[in-house]
Amino acid sequence: TYVRTLRYVTLRYVTLRYVTLRTYVTLRSLRYVTYVRTYVRTYVRTYVRTYVRTYVRTYVRTYVRTVRTTYLPTYRTYVRTVRTYVRTYGTVRYGTVRYVRNGTYGNGNGNGTYVRTLRYVTYVRTYVRTYVRYVTLLTYLLTYLLTN
Repeated sequence: TYVRTLRYVTLRYVTLRYVTLRTYVTLRSLRYVTYVRTYVRTYVRTYVRTYVRTYVRTYVRTYVRTVRTTYLPTYRTYVRTVRTYVRTYGTVRYGTVRYVRNGTYGNGNGNGTYVRTLRYVTYVRTYVRTYVRYVTLLTYLLTYLLTN
């Protein structure tokens, strides 16, 4: 089982506002210049990712061996059965990133503010492994007692 879901949501809201005021007053040695610029930008991004993977494996093996001994007229029987191997693991990732930028410029001097908020990633992984090994039925003693 392999399930993968990817969802990207991007929301961009950009506001640009420029206000320019220029005043020139010239009287020989007097020159007065006023310059005002306002810059506002807002950037919001949302990122969602979900990743789920499940892996299950079951393994069963049966092994039977019969050996005749040379020193006794008996048989030994080995039976090894039931080996189960199960692995299950899942991964869930969720991330949200948000960027907010604000910049204000006045009188030719830059005064910028950058705020980065709300960034978190949660990672969950579950791993389960089950291993069962079962070995039974050794009939050497039983066969020896029955033949004698």
